[in-house]
Amino acid sequence: MIFSKDEVQKKSIPENILGVYYFLDENNNILYIGKSINIKKRIHQHLANGRKRMLFSFKKVMIKEMYSELEALLFESQEIKKYKPIYNRKLRKIRNSISVSFKQNKYSYPFFYTHKTSSSSLFDFFSKRKALAFIEKITTQFNLCDKLNGLDKVNNACFKYQLNTCNGACVEKESIIDYQKRFDLCLTHLFDLPNNCKIIITTNKLKTYVIIKKNQVTEFGVQGKSKYFIKYRSYDEFKIVSSFRKKIKSSELIKI
Repeated sequence: MIFSKDEVQKKSIPENILGVYYFLDENNNILYIGKSINIKKRIHQHLANGRKRMLFSFKKVMIKEMYSELEALLFESQEIKKYKPIYNRKLRKIRNSISVSFKQNKYSYPFFYTHKTSSSSLFDFFSKRKALAFIEKITTQFNLCDKLNGLDKVNNACFKYQLNTCNGACVEKESIIDYQKRFDLCLTHLFDLPNNCKIIITTNKLKTYVIIKKNQVTEFGVQGKSKYFIKYRSYDEFKIVSSFRKKIKSSELIKI
């Protein structure tokens, strides 16, 4: 569905549409992408309180109806990564300054690290001090290695290994498999989501499913209605599912 600026201002959009919406300029460039369970209401909130430059530039609104809120949230996240609308990027830069993510070192041990906010972030913070405090807390809680997580700046074994409280991942003494198990346990704790599973959430008699493999969302949709594969991978989708699952408080888990 596409509505002209005049139609939008005249409140011609139908009531209670759930889905994803796009603000477009005169050349059909996407200025902003959003999601709502009531798109008409949300768009008129933009008109009342939105950015003046965006409101001046947009010439039409395009709407994609969806079946469930979680489906719309995940679809919106993928569309923002695909099109990188200018006003979505500006909002993200304003909100956060430092992010925490994880990757593997050259020996395949996973570790947490800080970086400037990007679409690949795991968690976002307003200061590097808070980001490092977060890493320190989970490192201690799950007996991860201070050196791997950038908390102990040494060339060889970390200080905790000398105290016999680190299992030696910093000097390849602990197996990657054992260390990875604790690291995965940490991620499961942080997001309250098990690894390698299918999650089914039922709302309004519709079953929205999400498939998680290797600590990332790989597929989602509504059973019998839609199916989407994750093309632009980040941990945003992981966070969306975790947050939505906590809000709904009931879901079915199937190990895969």
